[in-house]
Order: sequence, then structure tokens, then C-alpha cells
Amino acid sequence: MRTHIPTNHNFYEECPLVENELKTKFGVQKAEQVKKIKDSLFASTFEFTSKNETLEQVQIFGFKKQRNKLEDEEKLILKLYSKEASNSEKKFFIQTGLFAGVLYHKGCQFNITPLYGDNFLKRMLNFVNDIYVDNQEAKAAKSDQTNEFQNIIAYLFIQSLEKASVLGLPKVYQQQSQRSHKVRGKVDVNAYLKTDFPFQGKLTTSFREQTFIQEIVDVLYLACRKLEQNFGKEIHRKILGTFQLLKQNYSGNYAHHATIEKAKNNTILQNPMYAPFKNVLAYAEIILREQDLLTQKQNNKLSTHGYVFDIAQLFEIYLEKLLNRHFTDWYVTGQEELKVYDELFYGRKMFPDLVMRHLESNQVIVLDAKFKKMRMIKDDLDRNDFYQIHSYIQYYEPNVLFGGLIYPLSSGLNTDKAHSQGLYGKETNDTNFIVDGINVNEDMSMAEIIANEKEFLERMEYLIALSIQENQNVKLEQVIAH
Repeated sequence: MRTHIPTNHNFYEECPLVENELKTKFGVQKAEQVKKIKDSLFASTFEFTSKNETLEQVQIFGFKKQRNKLEDEEKLILKLYSKEASNSEKKFFIQTGLFAGVLYHKGCQFNITPLYGDNFLKRMLNFVNDIYVDNQEAKAAKSDQTNEFQNIIAYLFIQSLEKASVLGLPKVYQQQSQRSHKVRGKVDVNAYLKTDFPFQGKLTTSFREQTFIQEIVDVLYLACRKLEQNFGKEIHRKILGTFQLLKQNYSGNYAHHATIEKAKNNTILQNPMYAPFKNVLAYAEIILREQDLLTQKQNNKLSTHGYVFDIAQLFEIYLEKLLNRHFTDWYVTGQEELKVYDELFYGRKMFPDLVMRHLESNQVIVLDAKFKKMRMIKDDLDRNDFYQIHSYIQYYEPNVLFGGLIYPLSSGLNTDKAHSQGLYGKETNDTNFIVDGINVNEDMSMAEIIANEKEFLERMEYLIALSIQENQNVKLEQVIAH
């Protein structure tokens, strides 16, 4: 049984299920089966977070190294609970955070899908590392044998393999022997006495040589081949040299469960030089064992398992690169470390998502990226997000031009209601505050998304020019006053 839920679902408990709707939600027709699902899933509150004790059964993947590490902050992944309504009717809630992926819980498959459709997801993935995986073959009809996350897995695997293989594929020294006219290493005396005596012109020698680790080569090559079947040969464009090397050294055997485990647990991965291959093999395992994961969901006795991706991180990187490429006079950084009250017991660090710093004037724009539902209503702006961005803006005073929260917008932007002329709405403060973003929805084509990106960047250009002009006017007024 399978259900689809978007990220950031039921944040304000606005979409409860009632018992009759469970049939539609879970795709089950028989009333007895519906009751069984309800009693099993909602018997007690189930909450799965990034700090859950059974996280070893769920792989959590990010798109960059976070300064404020995942273990420092508990983030919601999936929550199931029920509440009694005023009319004694029971309401059931499925709540999600900002992770997308596949979770299997009590025999049910939960596909947590990114907001705003496949095209926006592909746009973010393509933009982040110029890996294009949105060809026609990738758009095959979905069934119980596929899921929505092949693009994400493909991106992460290709990106991590490209970076990890810069210093070459993992190698280990192994003892080799050869029988030839040339001496390499040392002569094998025992072999000489057994086979080469009397001397016939050839000697058996033994030597140590670095060789590729076969199980790692096999797993990586087969993962590449499976991606090729799904997305075409273009998927290998950024790792063509590595792919050819894997192909040349492939053993010809399929990588079964034991092979995958042997590759993941190889001691060579403890070497810092080859440590990045741990993540590469984790992605390869998902690619090769996807069918096994789908089959396991039938077993109710299994603990919660699956894999999820931090989509909020993906949105941050997407915005960072979008701004960096457009505003060439500005240096854009993500997760800049700010130390506050460093010498005191309550000292801590803050990490704004995006900081734009002008290369000449050192003026600053500070933004927080929020991959949350934004319909331009007050309830969609989280109180903590609101206070947090104001803290960042105050930290950068007096050099900050403006700051704000950037969302994927699900409705049109009215700048008169979303852009404040002055921090806290005070005209006496010349630092502006904005809520802005890129207008996207599930039905939007890639061309429309690109056009909306351009509109967002043009608004940012206007805001920068306006803020600089306002600052100059304020300074002029101060000079005249003196």
C-alpha cells in the first residue's frame, strides 16, 4: 500500500483525513483493509525525526556539508497522529518536514514528494551542478516498481562519484606472480624448483602491485549501467573517464547483496583519500537495491526504513548559485558562520543561508531560503523564521542594505504587501525587509520557471539600486544637517 504526501504537509494541521478518505488515500477498496491500516498506522502517535534512535534503518542524504550539523538540530521527517474533533469524529494527520524520499512503515510506503512538481525539482538539480537528467526516458510512467526520486539519486551519485574519483578509484596492494623472461620483484624459489628447473629461459617472480578493489568496481559500474538504462548515455557525461575505467575492470558478475556489503565495509574506505567513496557506495546501493526496498514493504515486522533527502538544502544551493551567477559584482556565500557573545557562557553560532557581499563597498544583503509553502498569507510565515532573519540583519548593521526570506511562491507576489520600506516597518530605519521568491507550481513548464527566475532577479536588481540610492540620500541629509 502506497501513499503520496508533499513536503511541509499539514504544518498547520489544515488537511486532516477522515475515516472515509483513507480508502482513497491508501488506494484500498475493502473496508476491512482500510480499518486495518487505520488501526495499525494511527494506533499511537508515530514521529520520525533526524534524531530518531532507529535512524540506522533510514539513510539521510544532504546536498552539502552543513555548518549547523544535522545532529545539532532535530528536524521532522514524518509524523502520524490522530485527534478527536468537536463532533466526536476522529481526524487523522500525516505531517511531513522538509525531507523528500521513500519511507516504509508498517507495510505502507510513504512517498514524500517535493513541493511544486517535477520540473522545479529538475531545475534545481540541473542548476546546482549542470547535470541534466530530465530527458524523455526519465519520464516513464510511474508504477509500484518505480518512485519519484530517481532524479535525485542520479544527481547525488554522479556528483559524488565525480568528486571522489579525482584522486582515482580505490586501490590496494596485492601480491602478484608472473612467469616470464623478465624478473620483476623477487624470484619465487619454490616455483623455480618445481617448474623452472632445469632452467628453460623463464622465471616465476612475485611482486606487490596496486590493484582496483573488485567489489567496489563492480558495484559502481553496475550502478552506472542502471542509470544509463533509465536516463540514457548522457548521464555519464561528467564521469566519462571514470565510467570507461570501471567498464575495463568490471568482473562480469552481478553485484549481489554480499558484494554490496563487502564493498561498503572494505577497510580501504577508512583511508581519508578514499573516504568520499562511502557516500558514493551508499547511493549506488539505493540504485541497485531499489527493487529490494520496494519488496520489503510487505513485511510489517520490519522497522521503519528507507531513504530521504534534505530538499531545503537543495533549495539553498539553487538560490546561492542562481544569485552568484547573475550578480557578478557580489560575492555570494552560503551558511556563513557568525559568532555571537563568543567569550560568554551563552555564546553561540548563527548560520544565515545566503549572504551577498559587494566586492568593492562591502555592503551586505542577508537572506534565508525557506522551502516551505508560501501563498502570501500570514500563516505561511513561520514565527521562528521571522525572528531569525531579523537577528541576522541586525548582526550585519550598519552595512546591510536589506534582508529577507526567499520562498518558492505558489501565488503571485504583491511587492506592496511583501516589501517593507524600513526594518520593522519603521520609516526611520533605512534597512528594508522583504519576503520574495520564485513563482512556481506543479503544472509549470521549465520555460515558465526560467522566466519567473528572471523576474525574481530583476526585482533583486531593483531592490539593490533602490537601497543604495536611499543610503546615499540619508548620508547627504546627514551632511547637510551638520
